[in-house]
Amino acid sequence: MSSVSPVGMASALGLVIVLAGAELLALSLLYQHGFDFTCRAAAPVWFCAFAGRIVPRVLAILAVLVIFIVARRAAVARLLATPGRPSGVALNLAGFALILAPWFGLSDSSSSAMVSLAAASWSVGGILAAAGLALALAPWQAWRELIAGNGLVLTVLLAVGLGLPELSDQLQPLWRVEAITDITFFATLWTLGMLGYAVQAIPADKVIGTEEFAVAVGPQCSGVEGFMLITVFLALYVGLFRKELRFPHALLLFPVGLLLSWVFNVLRISVLMVIGFEGQPELAIGAFHSHAGWLSFTLLSLLLIMASRAVPGLRRADAPRSAVSLPPFLSDPAVVRILPFIVFMASALLASTGSQAPGTLYLWRALAMGAALALVWPGIRALPWRVSAQAVGAGAAIAVLWIVTGPDSGDAPYGTLAGTAFALWLMARIIGTSVFVPIIEELFFRDYLITRIAPAGRGIMLGVALILSTAAFAALHDRWIVAAIAGAVFAGLFCYSRNITDAIVAHMTANGIIAVFALLTGAWHIL
Repeated sequence: MSSVSPVGMASALGLVIVLAGAELLALSLLYQHGFDFTCRAAAPVWFCAFAGRIVPRVLAILAVLVIFIVARRAAVARLLATPGRPSGVALNLAGFALILAPWFGLSDSSSSAMVSLAAASWSVGGILAAAGLALALAPWQAWRELIAGNGLVLTVLLAVGLGLPELSDQLQPLWRVEAITDITFFATLWTLGMLGYAVQAIPADKVIGTEEFAVAVGPQCSGVEGFMLITVFLALYVGLFRKELRFPHALLLFPVGLLLSWVFNVLRISVLMVIGFEGQPELAIGAFHSHAGWLSFTLLSLLLIMASRAVPGLRRADAPRSAVSLPPFLSDPAVVRILPFIVFMASALLASTGSQAPGTLYLWRALAMGAALALVWPGIRALPWRVSAQAVGAGAAIAVLWIVTGPDSGDAPYGTLAGTAFALWLMARIIGTSVFVPIIEELFFRDYLITRIAPAGRGIMLGVALILSTAAFAALHDRWIVAAIAGAVFAGLFCYSRNITDAIVAHMTANGIIAVFALLTGAWHIL
């Protein structure tokens, strides 16, 4: 049996995280915007209820799996000791294509047969996509061994993750408890006062704000949903780590977690109101999106769990210490290619779930991308950099194609930003589009993905790799046909010269010309 190094394990996990994140982001954006189909009017209620909340379900499943990985590190290390199969990526992307297929033709006017076909496509696609990710991580035999020893635990964890939205629904009566809402309302009012804002309040209606911007702190903002999430995740943690934890000391995590959850909720509402007071009401209201709440409270739960691992008083003195250590991520070439892309996709997911105008948050996304690239800069600097006329010419041709086929008008991605905020956004957008994004996307889509699927660089697998990498690249763009053409050109440059910097230079040239065109004409929607 062959084995992989800890860094190789990190690379496999990184690939799975990137694929899952990219697909979740693409599906979330596409099916929430521009999809003219009312599910409950044409499909069974139970199916629509399940599919309509797939984002929080996936977030919950990822969270419980993180807890499992921490609790069963030895078992996970054995799972990853054998390399996954490149065919898993192909299986995953085939499933993703099936999930995406109904978006192109399903509408409220579709026949019942078409709706049934779409439901089957979504269901089969989801199973294939999940199976593909599992196979890319480890072979089936390794999964069977893991399930044989941890099947009951994994079943419970997955069931909890899938059912958390319904559990949240059952807690809705608690949202109507006036005491909880009142405490949150007055705490938010006090926090805004401490921040120096002179606001008006109508306690009877739970309204806080100014003449220009006001928000009702309704029952849904009380923080009960956060209480539920953090309680569930802490209960799973205490259950899985019961042999290592010191009782009753470990039970202190629950009141501490609930208090932190409530404080975090008050701060979150206060910050969003401040954003509205400062002239960004659309961003403030958009950030109340339910996905943002689930994402933020899930992250808070995981951070609390990780932090508690470092508190000696919560662990038994005779608790065994794990021999599994973190791999040296930044020293591995594969990590250089996947880590910036993970940050790129995570920042996009945070922006899209936290705001109805995610384009206005590009400054923060650019800072995150720049920080990720800085972490792996030695590996990027070591690439065989060169500027070839062929790469520059190909990039210029792509830019012309992108511009001439673009829409005549569209919404400005910077929203209502003005003055210094707009100047910072403009600088971040140009640098991010022309420098950061080409490096990040080419290192992952062309260098890492093609090389992993077709390590020999020839034969049928190379053709499969070119198709899959191009399709995945196109799926991240609204104008996917032109993006697919661009991806194919960049892939062709890489395969012809075997030098990834040719693809990067071509991508930089294309994006740079498009950015200059947008700057000169004001057509920022073209980006």
